[in-house]
Amino acid sequence: VIRFPADLFEVTSVTRNNSILSLWVENPAFSNSAGTISFDGGLPTPGFNGTQGSVITFTARAKKAGQAEFSFANASVRANDGFGTDVLNSRQGRTVSVVDKAPVLTEETPVPQVQTTNLTLQVTSETHPSQESWYSDNNPVFKWKVPAGADAIQTGIDNNDSGSPRVTFSPAISERTTKNLEEGTWYFKVRARKDGRFGPITTYIARVDKTSPKINSVKFDYDEKTRALNITADVVDEVSGLDYFEIYVNDTLAKSISPTDFVNGKYSLAVDVPGNNTVKVLAVDRAGNVAESLGKFFVTERTSVQSENVSLDGFKEQNIFTRAYLSLIGLSPQIYMSIIIALMSIILLLVVVYSGRHYIKLRHRLKVRAALTRGDNTRVLLLVKRRLERHLEILQNIRHGRILTDEEKAIKEAIEIDLDEVDRAIEDIVKE
Repeated sequence: VIRFPADLFEVTSVTRNNSILSLWVENPAFSNSAGTISFDGGLPTPGFNGTQGSVITFTARAKKAGQAEFSFANASVRANDGFGTDVLNSRQGRTVSVVDKAPVLTEETPVPQVQTTNLTLQVTSETHPSQESWYSDNNPVFKWKVPAGADAIQTGIDNNDSGSPRVTFSPAISERTTKNLEEGTWYFKVRARKDGRFGPITTYIARVDKTSPKINSVKFDYDEKTRALNITADVVDEVSGLDYFEIYVNDTLAKSISPTDFVNGKYSLAVDVPGNNTVKVLAVDRAGNVAESLGKFFVTERTSVQSENVSLDGFKEQNIFTRAYLSLIGLSPQIYMSIIIALMSIILLLVVVYSGRHYIKLRHRLKVRAALTRGDNTRVLLLVKRRLERHLEILQNIRHGRILTDEEKAIKEAIEIDLDEVDRAIEDIVKE
């Protein structure tokens, strides 16, 4: 907060143009009744490093002669150390003396004219309708109504709020178009002349920003455990400042957030869409300029096995060589178990195919046992069928995410054959 004597000075404008700060908790503002100018801002990591830098710029006009003290109050400067440590060790204000003095006329100083209040102009702009907003159009158009009897209009535009109009148009004009303004805050001044006397100066502010935000870096990292897309972004806008971000997933708007939502340059978005996904981040500044960053990420599909309490400790201990081999394939432990069970089914099927006689005797013995304890065997077969169907479902889910290997295809076909065998066995038991 900057304090000043309201009886001696009045602030006419305050701007953050060319400020070293890009994130504003409280935009620069002033109160002539309270005699204060306030602001609160910062910038992302790594912060500001340097010996000096502009934070805000304000213009004040003297009301009368006297000595005015512009001083700091409630001030703090915080380090970019993760704790916001206040490192301010001194405050130095400024004393301004105002004296009554006749103006010295030079070639560049317009001759003061006696003003008439009935020549006050009201300026509007269709291209830049709000004096507080930023626009990407650098050709602003200003309009006003010419007072009755006015014979000339004087205009001027620059980056200095205290300047005076110097270009005279006679007969009087009611519109002025400026071309190809550079980025920044501009002050358009206009006044009317009647009977050789100029009326008061009317000032209209136009803010121009044609440059898109600068994307230094954007990274996308999907976390399978939290099922969230982590976005790390370093984006700045040096003229008007960042306004908001839009995050699109698969060309659909997922979230619109403010720059402050990026905590230490990071933001997490919950995403649970299986398969390949695209992401697009749009950075929009206060003038509507846009910069975009594109990326891709992959989300594995949730399977029913993941929700069950499956213990593989005994399997890992007793099959260390099998586990070491399967780890090279890159499959999950649940799929390892499914493959082992399917392989055991294939071995059993091969034994049946190449040992027909033994198979007949074995089947006979099974039928005898099934006849003795039919209910239990039926239940066992149904449990085996359910397990085989579960493993088949897992392989089908894998197929949706990628192409199955030749070994996985063979396992899938073997499981389908085993299911047919189980169904026929159940039918035989029911018939008997």
